[in-house]
Amino acid sequence: MARAFLVAGYAAAAWLWWRAGARTRTSADSFFWRLGAVLLSLLAINKLFNLRLLFEAGIRAIAKAGHWYDRRQPVQFALAVLLPLALAGVTTIFAATKGRNFLRRHLSALAGWILLLLYLSLRQSQEWKPALAWLNAIDYLDWRMALEVAGIALVIFSALRNSTKYSPNRKTP
Repeated sequence: MARAFLVAGYAAAAWLWWRAGARTRTSADSFFWRLGAVLLSLLAINKLFNLRLLFEAGIRAIAKAGHWYDRRQPVQFALAVLLPLALAGVTTIFAATKGRNFLRRHLSALAGWILLLLYLSLRQSQEWKPALAWLNAIDYLDWRMALEVAGIALVIFSALRNSTKYSPNRKTP
């Protein structure tokens, strides 16, 4: 039930972000709204088909076939910790340079994406078994859904706010 709710939330957010991209005044803003819509669609697909478990099973099969399953900790660390950190760095640089003006005007979008990226990073860190003790210490399982729902709610709010602000039928002063 919760998964269906989250998939619907991601799908609604993606649709609203796509619509906001169509209603915006500048092509730069349109690009960021559309990029967000594509990313939200990918998150909806991931949540719908539970792709993390499929990738996990695929990598496990590769490790067993390659006879390195018993020495998988370094690979888990690279995929669960280093890769998300590198992607977070690239995302931060992109947001601070190309997306700076967009994110300044849409702080709720920034907050929503930060919460979603935090949720995804914490969720991915579960793949590295030593991180489980730390995640359990902060009771991550108790509040991870709230983190994801808050992120979805904020990106939806930002798109709705943009739609009412820049509606093509609305006259601006």
